[in-house]
Amino acid sequence: MTRGRNFARDYFDAAIVAVLLSLFVRTFLFEAFKIPTPSMETSLMVGDHIIVDKFGLSPRLGFETGVLPLREIRRGEVVVFKFEREPEKDYVKRVVGLPGDEVKVDDKVLSVNGKPVNEPYVQHVDKEIIAERDFLPTVKVPAGQYFVMGDNRDNSADSREWGFVPRAQIQGRPLFIYWSVASGGASTNAGASASAAAGASTTRWDRSFRAIR
Repeated sequence: MTRGRNFARDYFDAAIVAVLLSLFVRTFLFEAFKIPTPSMETSLMVGDHIIVDKFGLSPRLGFETGVLPLREIRRGEVVVFKFEREPEKDYVKRVVGLPGDEVKVDDKVLSVNGKPVNEPYVQHVDKEIIAERDFLPTVKVPAGQYFVMGDNRDNSADSREWGFVPRAQIQGRPLFIYWSVASGGASTNAGASASAAAGASTTRWDRSFRAIR
């Protein structure tokens, strides 16, 4: 009986350690996210499942320079962040303006610090010109904040609409797509075997393990 209790206690302790380790990894190192909207197409598609590095862009503690692999946010990279108006949601956008940058949009063309930006990842699907979306007078990004935009410029709510993103709200940087499934995949009401078959039939294999740039 004692041996059985010891085994159960060991199993319980191992389970607790596994849960704590999982929570630590998810909170501080890596986390999986699913892309819910088309605002980053075609760089990121609805149904892409991504792994996000939450450590490299984590807040500084003051002793890590030259010791830990931390770095500053770079212009042009994709980030995951929270937005104070909807803190329950995770947003994925591209950083186009760093603190101190002057950002302007003129007839759909982005300029930073007076120079047009080469953006091969951007798509425009709407030929119509809408002043509120396709023109933005020059704005200067405040200290500690960032200007972000979706790659699907004609179908993205971003800093053009709701302003800058504070550094403290940026959670991390997407690394790669680990799985991608097209819309209309497996139904949650289907049986396990049917769900697996449906999921496999809509998996976009060519996007799996694609690096996010």
